[in-house]
Amino acid sequence: MRWDIGGAGLWRLARHALLLSSMLLMSVVCVPAQSAQFKIGGTGSALATMQLLADAYTAEHPGTRIKVLPSLGSGGGIKALLSGAIQVAVSARPLKDKESKAGANSVPLSRTPVVFATQSRNQATGISEQELVDMLAGKTPEWPDGTRVRLILRPVDDSDSRMIKNISSAVRDAKIAAEQRKGMAFAVTDQDAADSIEKIPGSLGVSTLAQIISEQRAIKALRWNGVEPGATTLADGSYPLQKHYVIVTTRKTPAEARDFVAFLESASARAILAANGQLVD
Repeated sequence: MRWDIGGAGLWRLARHALLLSSMLLMSVVCVPAQSAQFKIGGTGSALATMQLLADAYTAEHPGTRIKVLPSLGSGGGIKALLSGAIQVAVSARPLKDKESKAGANSVPLSRTPVVFATQSRNQATGISEQELVDMLAGKTPEWPDGTRVRLILRPVDDSDSRMIKNISSAVRDAKIAAEQRKGMAFAVTDQDAADSIEKIPGSLGVSTLAQIISEQRAIKALRWNGVEPGATTLADGSYPLQKHYVIVTTRKTPAEARDFVAFLESASARAILAANGQLVD
């Protein structure tokens, strides 16, 4: 059988074919490219700053999505990294040998003053080592304005607890005595500690300048033995209490996450760190 569709028919067929091919081309062109995504987790006191850094990076790289998880702790963040649950970890301590052998690698990020802190409404501006000993031991139950001292302690094996105990033998003994008294308030995470310091009148706890600034906390960082905590006093060694942050990755860390880690060495990233109480050496 022979079909004779004529010139008009051929023109209509050609038009339909052109429209169909155009629609197919548009369907291919209009499919959005999949965004690169990765997760960051680790020590609580650095997470708000990491969110600021992530926001700055994604503003320059809109095709990348970064999720900063709630506090996992340094050890928890490294475990999550090694298991593949996250792609970048931030730690407040060096890697352990077993973590390095498992494939974790670290690079320095910054350091920040560890501070003794109280509610912002407290009239106190500083604390000395002897005053700390007396408050921990219960020998000084009140602040100078008469407000009762309310200790906010960290768990016995927490890195902040170990740091405090390493200040001196007198501080260590007083801290151990405080840990053993009944009815004491313990804060498990950095955010728990900051919440308690912020809300409880007469509070005395430990935080970092980085966390207080980056989370915009209503917390007062106290001078330690007359020295103001800050980048300048940290750099010249006059302020002795500090926390070192490191960024941890593995060989499996994807390229988009490695690009973010490289960004952390940029001038814009350093400016964000400096504005949030951190010193980059």
